[in-house]
Amino acid sequence: MALRGWASLAWQSDYGQFYLVDPGDSAFRPPEEITPEMMNRSLFVPANGLVVYTEGCLQQRIDIAIHDTEPDHPTAEPMGGNPWARVGTVGLLFPSRRFALSSPSSPSPLPCGPFFLLDSATVMARISWMEFQGSRDDSVPVEPDVIAIALWPA
Repeated sequence: MALRGWASLAWQSDYGQFYLVDPGDSAFRPPEEITPEMMNRSLFVPANGLVVYTEGCLQQRIDIAIHDTEPDHPTAEPMGGNPWARVGTVGLLFPSRRFALSSPSSPSPLPCGPFFLLDSATVMARISWMEFQGSRDDSVPVEPDVIAIALWPA
């Protein structure tokens, strides 16, 4: 098992969501109606890409790791040792074999990236959430939620 690429990004999820978007898919549209199932799973898989829903904190650390085979999955967030609150594994399709992060405020990825490259158009993704525990007072700095996304060929 080899790690093919990784990034750790400071992010602000407006409207409690962000997207992994195939930049070759001009038809990508996140769902306008969020069902209880989507909220329970904290994700939605459209035809191409991924929609990830966040708890309530505006700030996230998004860790993305791209592997050549399915990796070992830690039971806790590695930096703080806190257990994951939720975990989900899904199959995804990125026909161009690349994706970018986007959000409701930025519905399309910028034309020059950053992009994440994949070895395969069909991948598996394991998404793990660790939310900040405490008051959600936006006037006081809080630790960001952590969302880890591991991807590998399907």
